[in-house]
Amino acid sequence: ARCPRRRHRERRAGPLSGPFQLESAMTTTRTYLITGASKGIGRALSQRLAAAGHGVVGIARRADDADFPGTLVSADLSDRQQAEAVFADLARRFQFDGVVNNVGLVRPQPLGEIDLDSFDAVMGVNLHSAIQATQAVLPNMREQGWGRVLNVSSLTVLGMPGRTAYASAK
Repeated sequence: ARCPRRRHRERRAGPLSGPFQLESAMTTTRTYLITGASKGIGRALSQRLAAAGHGVVGIARRADDADFPGTLVSADLSDRQQAEAVFADLARRFQFDGVVNNVGLVRPQPLGEIDLDSFDAVMGVNLHSAIQATQAVLPNMREQGWGRVLNVSSLTVLGMPGRTAYASAK
């Protein structure tokens, strides 16, 4: 016999599940901010959300992709002031229902040879930008009484040579 929790998960399964579960019959359209949106997981999630009828605003180092399934904004998230300005501008222009903190900078270094400037750069992009993005969209989510924050992690946290800073930040 199946447990009730399992049946509930199966009943909810759809094109997107978990925090981005599609509502019944697409009655609600949401708008999501996605960092690191031009490649990999960020790009795939942008495509899936847009295909499901949701609005997507992506941030990437370069915004020269005409095929991006939404609005793509160029920003250097390693620059704290630029990131803050971009997030504030986007929060004024869009009413975000969620944020996906996906951006990930990797600078491989062996454990005994970690350069603290490189470590700080990884933390700045991977952690500081996640805090800045979340803080920018949080007021709207609180006001509407609904929102989602998704922090993309990595299996690297389980251990991988040369990925100390990256694993710490993810």
